[in-house]
Amino acid sequence: MSTSPFKILVLGGAGAQNCAVARELVKNTSFSVTVLSRDIQSKHSQGLATLPGISLLEGDCYDEETLVSAFRGVDGCFVNTNGFAIGEKAEIFWGIRMYEIAYAAGVKHFVYSSLPYVSKKSGFNPKYYVPFVDGKGKVADYLKAQPTDRMNWTLLESGPYAESQLVNSYFPTKDEQGVWVFQNPIGHNGALALVCLQDFGWFARYVFEKPEEFRGDLLSVGIDHVSGTDLARAWSAVTREPSRFEPLDLLEVAKTWPTANIGQDGSPGFNDPTLKNMAGHFVPWFTIWSESGGNKGLWTKDYERLDRIYPERIRTIEQWMRYYDYPSKKGVNVLNSGLGLATFGDPLSKIRCITSLERSNVT
Repeated sequence: MSTSPFKILVLGGAGAQNCAVARELVKNTSFSVTVLSRDIQSKHSQGLATLPGISLLEGDCYDEETLVSAFRGVDGCFVNTNGFAIGEKAEIFWGIRMYEIAYAAGVKHFVYSSLPYVSKKSGFNPKYYVPFVDGKGKVADYLKAQPTDRMNWTLLESGPYAESQLVNSYFPTKDEQGVWVFQNPIGHNGALALVCLQDFGWFARYVFEKPEEFRGDLLSVGIDHVSGTDLARAWSAVTREPSRFEPLDLLEVAKTWPTANIGQDGSPGFNDPTLKNMAGHFVPWFTIWSESGGNKGLWTKDYERLDRIYPERIRTIEQWMRYYDYPSKKGVNVLNSGLGLATFGDPLSKIRCITSLERSNVT
């Protein structure tokens, strides 16, 4: 006697994180996955369409009627809203509204891709206010106040993707002496809580497979808190070539960033003041990481818990470099967000933000 598959709706388009999650979910053949995207002909969407168990649904996840229709007959959902494209105010509204529509539709498990409410942890110090981070943190606080008897909810917390942060933004360059140099603005004592996208997808699948284990719970996923020195040491171990780390001055880097607001013309909240430019997002972002060395500060993770759940996870940046074949990946773009082709701050790059003069089909 066959049983019906557990139907999971993935909201937020076919970007880097959602693609990783969808690919992992269908490794469980009892799951069927529908990805809602505004452009089902995009390269990312079509890549998913080739996989058994994944179907595409064309529509805007920031539209009430589309959401009501998409949630019909759904058992679980994975929600990853795009604060870069829509701004903090719209991200808060739609994160909560998606929960409400899912609840009314009878969804059994609501999994929200979150980030920590960092400025709240700091006593709302504006020095640490990152709009695209705090927006998700505020939605997470809302979910923490909701019951789990009728619809279970789980927060799956991410962070800076290694595949983006180290490939698009801060790939090392070779100096005149033949030494590979890593540069980024986190200082000698800072660290990035980097996330491996494939492992993030694995944990998303596990959360859906073990809903009682994560009922009303938060799981923060990551590789490790990785310093600039860690990056250089790992590179040398993988390539057998010399490497070193040189910290960049954050405020000097910020002067190279465009002043146009990050975002996507036509998205909800595009003209809203909560949609910031790169400095508005990334000066406080890198300030947080500059104070996070040793898994301390405002953005911490329980790596021992991750080890217990998934002993085979990628635990070090050297492991990730070997797994991802990092030395060969310069210039590979994995992001599909309101940042468009922009990097996260390489002062040598020509950074393009999507402005009101541009139209894009990025989802």
